[in-house]
Amino acid sequence: MKKALASIRMFGYIQAMGKIKSAWEIALERTEGIQIDKDKMKYKADVDNARRLAGRFVSDDEPIDESELREGIEKLDSKAVKEALLLTAEANLSLPQNEDEDDTRLKKAGTLIDIATGHDANALALTEELEAFLKQYPLHRKDLIEKMKAQYKPVLDEKSDKLSKQYGTEVHLTYENDKEFMELARQNLERLEAQYNATLANAKKQLRSIAGLN
Repeated sequence: MKKALASIRMFGYIQAMGKIKSAWEIALERTEGIQIDKDKMKYKADVDNARRLAGRFVSDDEPIDESELREGIEKLDSKAVKEALLLTAEANLSLPQNEDEDDTRLKKAGTLIDIATGHDANALALTEELEAFLKQYPLHRKDLIEKMKAQYKPVLDEKSDKLSKQYGTEVHLTYENDKEFMELARQNLERLEAQYNATLANAKKQLRSIAGLN
């Protein structure tokens, strides 16, 4: 009887092991197609390293100069370097909010583009146009506001006169506290910004094409 029970237990153990083995084999079969792409991992690591160096070149946080940047990216994958430098440059090519804004960041973004494109003449020309275009934005914005104020002045004066008569005392409305003007200004400024950003996005796309990344 004891032998019979032992045989049954052993049979059950063998069956269980068979199930475990089958499950293990199935797991192995499912992972056969999953392989670590070492080239892809190396490329991503090079992009990250190059972006870190480019970020230090552009910013004031642990800054490095151009020679240190070039030395740091020299042994990295060339395509990964292009990708990283252009990503960093693109992040720093944005619309300035005032005409007195320091253009150092813009100049350094141009240097990154120059390195990424291998000193391509078309890229250099496009970058110079882009710098001038971006510097023009705050001036264009200021001019638009002045023109809107000039066109709206008769309306504002009429509102002021109406309120003065209504309250029996002089009322001088300002553009800033006139809701109608502020809404019109917001709409026009947003339209201007959208137009500039569309042109900027197109220029960035052209630069990536020149660098061979599109």
